[in-house]
Amino acid sequence: MDALEARRPKLSNPLARRIAAVGRETYNPGLGKQQGTTFTIYDTISLTGSPNVLNFFENLNNKGFPFTNLTRNSFTDAEAMVVQRAYLTLIRINNTTEYGLLAANQVEIWELDAMANAAAEYKKVSLAQASILVSGQEVLKNFSFLAATSAHNYGSKFKSLITADEQGQAFGHNVYTFATSPSIPPNREFKVPVQIPSYTEQSGAGHTDYIRLTLEGFGAIPSVQGTL
Repeated sequence: MDALEARRPKLSNPLARRIAAVGRETYNPGLGKQQGTTFTIYDTISLTGSPNVLNFFENLNNKGFPFTNLTRNSFTDAEAMVVQRAYLTLIRINNTTEYGLLAANQVEIWELDAMANAAAEYKKVSLAQASILVSGQEVLKNFSFLAATSAHNYGSKFKSLITADEQGQAFGHNVYTFATSPSIPPNREFKVPVQIPSYTEQSGAGHTDYIRLTLEGFGAIPSVQGTL
């Protein structure tokens, strides 16, 4: 039994088995002996220029926190990820730097349900669709983020309009869990192209709009002292 599965063999994690199987299929049997972890990876792209396709997890070298938590779009020999959840977030950053990037009142964060119930330009973002490509192969094809809004999300636990803040932004359950388990093996370049309808950036207010894509799931990271 691989180390990722050995902690509680009677309740073996199917995602751990999936990671171990990916290791065997990619001629990396040591992958199943690494430390299990919860992976969260994200990338953020400016909407300036109104692009129709946003290629997430490309050109990461010139980015850093808080725009991404990766330095390259591939994992090492001892890393892999099963993608379980995905969500989009609109981040509006005021252009003034007087108080620093993350100072109070300098950043606004809009979740997908809030965008769908806000101004017309933000409603368009909720119509986005995405594919996950690993070494050029699609492991998730044309996923519609509309499926992640509260009205359509099969895993939603509450309604999208249960409350609103002073700006009328509605909040709900918009984190979608995939029915399959697309995997990102070690040493394979990955990217996530997200297509959105033509977008006109809201101008004249001294801010820049960004879209963040976050992927979450079970993963493996290097084990240096055995599986803890």
